[in-house]
Amino acid sequence: MSVLFKKEMLEMVRSFKWIWMPLVFIALGIMQPLTSYYLPDILEEFGGLPEGAVFEIPLPGSEQVFAETLGQFSQIGVFVIVLALMGSLAGERSSGTAVMILAKPVSHASYFLAKWLAGTLIAFISYLAGAGAALYYIYLLFDPIAFQQLLLSSFFYLMWLIFTVTLVLFLSTFLKRSAAVAGAALVILILLALASSIFVEPMMWTPGHLLALSNLAIQSETLSGLWKAVITTIILCAVMIAGAIGYLKRREWVQG
Repeated sequence: MSVLFKKEMLEMVRSFKWIWMPLVFIALGIMQPLTSYYLPDILEEFGGLPEGAVFEIPLPGSEQVFAETLGQFSQIGVFVIVLALMGSLAGERSSGTAVMILAKPVSHASYFLAKWLAGTLIAFISYLAGAGAALYYIYLLFDPIAFQQLLLSSFFYLMWLIFTVTLVLFLSTFLKRSAAVAGAALVILILLALASSIFVEPMMWTPGHLLALSNLAIQSETLSGLWKAVITTIILCAVMIAGAIGYLKRREWVQG
C-alpha cells in the first residue's frame, strides 16, 4: 500500500493541493481574529453610520474567536476538502486509470485505503496550518487559550474531518460524476450540521454533534453526548470504508 500512498502524495503535489488547501485554511484562520478585533474600526470606516454615532462592541474572548474560526473551517474549509477529494475515485474510474491500477497485483483495500490516508493527512495538515495561524493572531490580539481546551476541541473537529473525508471517498466510489459526489456530500454534511444545531438532544449520536462538542470544548462547557457521537462516527466510517472496498471488488465498477 505504501507505493499507492506515495502515488497519491505525488498527485497531490502535482495538482498543488499541498499548497492551496493549507493556504485556504491559513487565510480563514488569520481572517477571523483580525475581523473580531478590528470590527468596530471596520464598521466605523465602511458601515455607513451617521456622523457622531458611537458604536461600542465588546471585545470577544479568545475562546469565542477560536470557536468562530472553527465555524469558518466548517463552512468554507469543508467545502474546499470536498472539492479537492470529489474526483479521487470517480475521476480515475471515468478516465480509465482505475482499470490500469487494479489490473496489477494490487488489492482493492490498498487502493481505497491509500486514497483515504492521503485525504485524511492533507485535511489534518490543512486544519493544523489554519488553527496555528488563528492561534498566532489570537495570542497577539487576545488572551492565550488553555492547551487542554485546544487539544480536546481539535480532537472533535478532526473526527469531523475524518468523517468528511470518508464520506466523500465513499460517495466517489458509487457515483460516476465528480460534481454529483460534491453535491451529495455537501448536502449530507450541511443537513447533519443543521439538524444537530436545531435538534440537539435527538441528534447527539450523529457525527454532526462533533461540531457542537468542538465549540463546547474550547469554551470549557459540559460535553453532553460525547461518546455517542464519537462511537457512531467511528462505526459509520468503518462501515463506509468496508462498503466502498466491497463495491470496488464488483466487476462493473472498473467497467463503469
